[in-house]
Amino acid sequence: MASNAFADRYDDIIRHPQMRALYGDSGYFNVGYWVDGIEDQPQACRRLVEEIARAIPADARLILDVGCGVGAATRQLALMFPDAEVVGCNLSAWQLAEAQARGVGRVIEMDAAHMPVASDTVDVVIALESAQHFDTRELFLREAHRVLRPGGTVVVADMLFADREAIGSWMLPAENFVASPSAYANLLNRLGFSHVEVEDVADRTWRPHCAMMRTLSPGHSGRIDAFERSLAHYVLASGRKG
Repeated sequence: MASNAFADRYDDIIRHPQMRALYGDSGYFNVGYWVDGIEDQPQACRRLVEEIARAIPADARLILDVGCGVGAATRQLALMFPDAEVVGCNLSAWQLAEAQARGVGRVIEMDAAHMPVASDTVDVVIALESAQHFDTRELFLREAHRVLRPGGTVVVADMLFADREAIGSWMLPAENFVASPSAYANLLNRLGFSHVEVEDVADRTWRPHCAMMRTLSPGHSGRIDAFERSLAHYVLASGRKG
């Protein structure tokens, strides 16, 4: 699907009334990290950003948030790392405008597989639940490796689906398939990353998120059940360049 068509269609999902019911006006759009008694979706989303941030070096000065959505997570990272420039990156001009309205200072409209960013210039590249949409993960991770400075870090929260149709095959390129956490680790290693860590956290992310969706949309429980079954693994992954 052409980039603009994908972005327009995905924007419509974010604006859908069911998604509004789930996320409100929080500016978050991820499944969240459901630990420590968290009971609502925006709180779980904030907690996921905190979990991702654990892999970010404290001295990072330039962070790319690739597939930044409508900006709340990017803004949270900027507040957590006040000495860094945190840049929101996305295909969608509408999402980037929303991110700027939420206080994201710098944005780049771009394809994650072809970053208009100079080599060896970035400290951290993040993809928070966006890499499943890229065409492809491998091209994105190659680009991440290129733009990172030696010792720079890539951090991803990524969903590995076994059934594309339940979610919508248009948003999950078939060429982007990765089967398992071990295959993910192998991909990162093959592309030149070291200190690779990959963990499956589906029980703390995807499954409680689906439970929350059932609570808010009881009339769609059958469809949500299919969503839940479609996911094979939810991975938190990181690696270092060189």
